[in-house]
Amino acid sequence: MKNDSDSDLDDIFTVSELNKKISLLLENEISLVWVRGEVSNFIIANSGHWYFTLKDSAASVRVVMFKGRTSTIKQIPKDGDELEICANASLYIPRGDYQLQSISIRKSGVGGLYEKFLELKNKLSEDGVFNQANRKPKLIPISVGIITSLRSAALRDVLSSLKRRAPYVKIVIYNTPVQGVDAAKKILEQITIANNRLEVDTLLLVRGGGSLEDLWCFNDESLARTIANSYIPIISGIGHETDFTIADFASDIRATTPTAAAELSCPNILDLMSKIQFCWKRLSKSQRHIINNYFQSLDILSRKVLSPLTNINTNLEKVNLLKKMLISCSRSNLSNNWSMFNLIANSLHFNTPNISIEEKRFLMLADRLKRVYSGYLSSKQAAVHSVIVGLHALNPENILSKGYSVVRDTYGNVIRNYDCVSQGQKLEIQVLDGFIETIVHSSKVK
Repeated sequence: MKNDSDSDLDDIFTVSELNKKISLLLENEISLVWVRGEVSNFIIANSGHWYFTLKDSAASVRVVMFKGRTSTIKQIPKDGDELEICANASLYIPRGDYQLQSISIRKSGVGGLYEKFLELKNKLSEDGVFNQANRKPKLIPISVGIITSLRSAALRDVLSSLKRRAPYVKIVIYNTPVQGVDAAKKILEQITIANNRLEVDTLLLVRGGGSLEDLWCFNDESLARTIANSYIPIISGIGHETDFTIADFASDIRATTPTAAAELSCPNILDLMSKIQFCWKRLSKSQRHIINNYFQSLDILSRKVLSPLTNINTNLEKVNLLKKMLISCSRSNLSNNWSMFNLIANSLHFNTPNISIEEKRFLMLADRLKRVYSGYLSSKQAAVHSVIVGLHALNPENILSKGYSVVRDTYGNVIRNYDCVSQGQKLEIQVLDGFIETIVHSSKVK
């Protein structure tokens, strides 16, 4: 009996050819696909490849993930995990086994969470929530609040950093869970409490690293709006450098880690001490420059007042005015500078017990500068007084009171020698209480 298929002998495949054809069809028709299911029979081979079965209630499929891909997965799957895998459909030709070659793995539901994250981020951005947080933290805060869990590693990192860098800062801890269903509500409540009390200058919202699900409480809309509307500036330090949450976008400053948030909140005490010393040197230099300028002006005026009588009174008034300005300015600047350094010294004294030695040295140097400056000012005041006494002594009116007189011609020129006059010339003699007109009858050598 003849089979109907005898005429189609050219279409007969070998097993290998058939498997290859099916493999090509799978790779071309289903090049890349996401599949969700439960893990079972998970094995890590000696080669480093992962082999497991992905199943649901009605079917299952074998999955392989090669070693080059597994190194990118942070958490190794285990039996019972609900996963979503991105894979290529393929056929293992030697056995004709259908399988999936996995490229990427994530926990089931993560893709949906990320879509929710993007949706909320776009909504809040359109509402201008991320533009409201424009408060600048104080350059040198007196107190810092930390919103986190008392049992978290993030709290230990922040406290260690603040103790090392800024022992002058008062720390207030607002205890709250930072993971779980009610975490967002609890964090929101602590931010509200901090704003009602107004006992800190800056708030640090911190938490250590974790998965997207672990950090999900920071992707809450109400929490984001509360952060944006906070009166107190907020610095966020949530997770690691690659972790981003809605709370980060709503905060005034986003730090990559909790430790980085602590460093951004306040300056290093060593830097502050260096700046204080620099400012002190600049103030001292400025004071010396001002005083030298005043005394240079005083010297110039002192030389000018030795000219004619008509300029003496004017120059004396200028000298007195400069003297008053010098004394007033010096005392005012010294008082202001002393008050400022007392304020800094007191602040460092109360908030930084560990730098008492530097404080004593600072106060000793300030006291020494005060004494030197006071002595210098006293000596210059005495010099000014001496110049004024000398100017009074050179006043022509004082000379006239001793019986001397000044003789001038009709043009007002002072007659200094006998040969400056001629017989019959009219002269004017100035005495203490008036003028005498006379005519020259003769002149002779002394």
